[in-house]
Amino acid sequence: MNDKNIDQGPEENSNDYFRLNRRRAIQLAGLGVGSMAVPGLGSSSVRAADGECAEGPFERTYSGGSVNFGKIASHPQRSVKTEDTGAGSPVNGAEIEASRAHGHRGRHRHDQEDGHWHRHHGDEDELSISTEYDGVNAEGTTGGVPSDSQIAAGYGKVIHALNTQVAVFDKRSGHEELSVQLNDIFAPVIDEPEGGYVYGEPFVFDPRARYDRRENRFVVAATQYEPGITEDGEIITREEQEERAGGEPGEGGDDGEDGGEEDDEAETEAEAMERPPQGWWLVAVSRNANPNGKWNVYRIPPIDNEGLVDYPTLGLDRDAIYLAQNFFADEVSVTMVTLDKEALYHGRDVTGYHFTDLDNPNVDGDDFTVQPALQPFSGGQYGTFYLIDSIFPDPTASALTLWELTSPLENPKLECHTVPVEPFSYPPTARQPDSDKRIDTLGTRQMNLDYNDGSLWTAHTIAYDWTGDGEPVAAVKWYEVDTRSKEVVQSGVYGEAGTSYFIPTVQSDGDSTIITHNVSGPDTYPSMAVAGRTEEYTLNKLEDSIVVEEGKSRYDYGEGGEVMRWGDYNGISVDPRTGTYWTVSQYSPDIDIDPDAEERDPYHTRIAELSFDGRWHHGRGHGHHGWK
Repeated sequence: MNDKNIDQGPEENSNDYFRLNRRRAIQLAGLGVGSMAVPGLGSSSVRAADGECAEGPFERTYSGGSVNFGKIASHPQRSVKTEDTGAGSPVNGAEIEASRAHGHRGRHRHDQEDGHWHRHHGDEDELSISTEYDGVNAEGTTGGVPSDSQIAAGYGKVIHALNTQVAVFDKRSGHEELSVQLNDIFAPVIDEPEGGYVYGEPFVFDPRARYDRRENRFVVAATQYEPGITEDGEIITREEQEERAGGEPGEGGDDGEDGGEEDDEAETEAEAMERPPQGWWLVAVSRNANPNGKWNVYRIPPIDNEGLVDYPTLGLDRDAIYLAQNFFADEVSVTMVTLDKEALYHGRDVTGYHFTDLDNPNVDGDDFTVQPALQPFSGGQYGTFYLIDSIFPDPTASALTLWELTSPLENPKLECHTVPVEPFSYPPTARQPDSDKRIDTLGTRQMNLDYNDGSLWTAHTIAYDWTGDGEPVAAVKWYEVDTRSKEVVQSGVYGEAGTSYFIPTVQSDGDSTIITHNVSGPDTYPSMAVAGRTEEYTLNKLEDSIVVEEGKSRYDYGEGGEVMRWGDYNGISVDPRTGTYWTVSQYSPDIDIDPDAEERDPYHTRIAELSFDGRWHHGRGHGHHGWK
C-alpha cells in the first residue's frame, strides 16, 4: 500500500532539520510557536458564566452500590432480545479458534517520500509489537454489533470492555480470567421501571474504559436506555428517538423553518406516549488495582430525563471523573456532569454538577460529541480540565471547540474557546473487497482526547481527496493543541488514495504518540492498524505505521443494510509500569458467512502492546517522564 502523510494547518514551516523541543519552545514563547499559527485565523473565547456556553451548573447527589467481579463472573452466552446490538448467532468456536493468527508481529508501512512510505535501515524509530492476542470475539458475546472496544491496562491485567460485557485478561499471557455482563455490573443501581423492562432486562451499551494511573483504579462507564412506549403499545427504539429529536446535527430540515405537518405529527406522537423514554450514565470504579475484586457502581440521570442518552464519553483528572453525552429528547443537545473522584473511589454518596446545552456561540454549526480528556496527574480542584469537540460540518466546518473546566468539586465553571483548523467535511463510507456493502466510518466526531505535558492530542475522520479526481475517501486527521495558546501546534492528514482510514483513537505519553485506527478499501478487508510519531520527528507527520491484524474476509452481518456498522471507537491505554501502549480494535477474520444464513458473519478483536524501538520507559510518573 502507498500510505501518505499530509501537512495541515499551521505546519507550513516544518523543515526536516527542525529538532527543537516543542514543549520547551512553547514555554519560552509563552503562547506557542508563533510561526506555526494558522494564517489569518485567530482564537476567541466565551465564558459560560453568562450562560452563553452552557446552562448550569446544577447540583445533584447520588448514592451507589457495589459488586464483586469474581462473584458475578460468567461465561455462558445468553439470548437476549435487544435492538441495535442485533442479537444473533456467530459461527462456532472451533472455526474461530482455527482462524486466529498469533505472533505475526505486524507489517510495517514506513515513512513517506513523495507521499509513499519508504525507510532506510536505522533512519528513525520503528513501531514494534511486543505482545498480542485476541480479545473477546463475536462468539464470546450475546451478538452485539459492533464491539465498541475499549482497553484499560493496569499492573498485570488489562480489561477489554465491549458491548454487553467486560473481560479481564492476564496482561502477558492473554489468558481470559473472567467475563462479566454489563447488566450484572450495574444491577445494584438499576431500578426496574413500572411495567417492566421493554427488552426483558436493562439495555446497557456503549462502554468506555480508563485506567487511573495516579490512583491505580479501573474506571468503566456505559449508558442505559429504557425505550418509551406509546399509548398504542409501540416501542420507541433508539433510532426512532433519534429521529424524533431531528437526528444528528445536519440530518434534519433547514434551520429556522417550520417542519409543518411532520412537526405536528411528531408532537402529537410525543404527547401520546404511555411511558417516555429515559436514559442514564452508568459508572463503575474498582476498589483497587485488581479488577477481579470489588467495584463501586453508580447510575447518573441527566437533569431532564426524557430522551436517549447516547454516545457516552469518559475522562478524569486529579480530583474528578467527567461524563458527557449526546442527548436526544425533543431536540439534540450535549450535556456533561462532574463527579467527585474520592467519593466514587470510596463508595460514598457523590455530588455531581451538571451542565446542559453545551454550545459554542462563536461558531456557525453545532457542537457534538464532546470528549473529556484523560489527564490523571493534572487539573482537578486547583487546575484546569479540558474537553474538546469538532463542530459538525454543514457541509464543511473549520473549528474545534476547546472547553476549560475549573473547580469541579465545589462551584465548577465552564468556558469554551474556538480553535481554528483547516476546513473539513463529512467522510464517505468505506469500500471493501468482494462486496457492495460499505463500512461505516462514523463521521467527523472526535474519538477521544488525551493530555500530555501541556498539549492535547485528538483525532477524527474526515473526507480527503488525495488525487484531486473528485472522489474523496475517509482519512485520519490528527491534532496537537497547546493548552496555553489554545492553538493547533501541529496536525496532519493520514491515509492513502482509494482506501479509507477511520475511527482514530489517540494516546500520547512521554515523547511518543500512538493512533490506533481501522483501514478498509477495494483491495483491503477491514483491518486493524496503528500509526504514531516520536516528539523530535518532523512536525506534522506520522513517523511509522504497522498493520496489527489484516482483515481476511468481507464483512456483512446479514441484516439487510447497505452500510455495515463497524464501531463507535477503538481503545488505547498507556501501561502504568512500562509506558508502552495497549490497543484493541476490530478486524474481519477469515470467516465469510452468507448474509442470508442464520449464523452471523463475525468480527474479531485484537489486543496488542506496542512501542517505538528504544522508547520503552517507566510510565508510573506524571505522564511526562521516561527514559530512553
